[in-house]
Amino acid sequence: MRTMDDAEDRGGLLREVEKATTSVGGEDRRALERVWNATVRGGSIGFILRGGFVSFSALTSVFLGRKRRAETKGPSSVVSVLRWTAFLGSLGGSYVALDEGLLRIVGKQKSRKWRGLVSGTVAGSSICLLGRKDPQYAIAIYVALRALWLFLRRSRRSTSKLLRTISAPLEVRHADVLVMCLSCTQILYAWLLEPKTLPRTYSKFLDKHCGKPEWMIQAFREMIQHNSGNPLGPPSSHWHRLVPAGLEHVKKTGTPYGIVMQNQYQLLHHLLFFMREYKEKIPVYVPVYFLPALVVHRWKLITNPKLGRTVLYKCVAGTMQSALFLTAFCTMAWTTTCGGAWLCAPLVGKQNLGEKWLALSLFPIGASVMCEKRSRRKELAVYCSARALESFVLCAIAWGWIPKRLQYKRFDVVLFSIGVGLIMHCYADSDGDYRYTFRSKYQNVLSFVFDSQPRSLRGLFFGDPPSS
Repeated sequence: MRTMDDAEDRGGLLREVEKATTSVGGEDRRALERVWNATVRGGSIGFILRGGFVSFSALTSVFLGRKRRAETKGPSSVVSVLRWTAFLGSLGGSYVALDEGLLRIVGKQKSRKWRGLVSGTVAGSSICLLGRKDPQYAIAIYVALRALWLFLRRSRRSTSKLLRTISAPLEVRHADVLVMCLSCTQILYAWLLEPKTLPRTYSKFLDKHCGKPEWMIQAFREMIQHNSGNPLGPPSSHWHRLVPAGLEHVKKTGTPYGIVMQNQYQLLHHLLFFMREYKEKIPVYVPVYFLPALVVHRWKLITNPKLGRTVLYKCVAGTMQSALFLTAFCTMAWTTTCGGAWLCAPLVGKQNLGEKWLALSLFPIGASVMCEKRSRRKELAVYCSARALESFVLCAIAWGWIPKRLQYKRFDVVLFSIGVGLIMHCYADSDGDYRYTFRSKYQNVLSFVFDSQPRSLRGLFFGDPPSS
């Protein structure tokens, strides 16, 4: 009897909801469904991405036999997943709600040029759901720079002369290479002298793939700190304790060139270094290219086996090219620093090879991105520039360049809100006339969350099956 009563109660509740829904007008129902869909779909993306990241980290720790960090244990992992689910769900739902509200209050035609900008800017405050006391500068700066890049591309075709003038730097050939050079200068400088301004994952990646032992990196670091005239820096011979047994002759050198070269010819050393490191960098990019290809093209590979050759060729070519870029990056890092020390030491003296010399020596390294495909150059430039800008701001705070009255604790909310506003302006305003600024994969994600008839969740993440 109790089961029948519960069933009747649920049936009555469903009938009431259906009655309330049917009482709403067709346009209002469409708006409510759009808000609901954006909230659910945004939350599902947050749950899948963050949940997948937490699960992958846990499995990796188990298989590698490593102890998981305190922040990845138990409740904190669940809270992180729930926060990201709430954040992206709130971002999608609040944007659509504001968009529909402005559509009704102001009118479609009157607000068509700025409705997405305003709605996205206000909805960007949803980032606060990731934690009131945990600034998210990494994602905020990345989104802001990505949005600025899109806005500049959109401004190239603008009727405003001012906007076309502002976007003129995009017309410069290899502007992405220049951005990469500036970004790599800051990132590598911070890695050597201000490692606390970089995420641990960045530092570990550079430590692993730099191609030199840990003692050499630390000796290089302490030598630069001493030559910079820092009163708190180590003494001139403090790095001698790091030299392993059998390499006592290295202690006689007083330049970074001597530590790295170790009485070898520079050209021969760098050629051997390049050939050795290239073989080690190839496995790094195998999963980056092959796994997405298997997921995205799995239907075509099953129905058209001949396509496998083309996919295999593209994956192999992409892997080899990206490995070439990373190898060239590491080789140029040691070539420019060692070559710069060899050229500058007779002119300025060994004791003057400090921080300024290091920054100048690191600048050309970003040119190694020329080894990558043009489409990936821009991706790398935006990604690295976001990290470089974050690191530079933290360095400026540590050096006392930014007064405390300007150090806003949650400035990340402002950056993220501006970034989301510009992105949605390029996506939704003027009836979508600026969507050409997006690459297809980003446009598919935005279409899935915000459009009235988006792609399916299955199609977004795994590709749509071929039509019969």
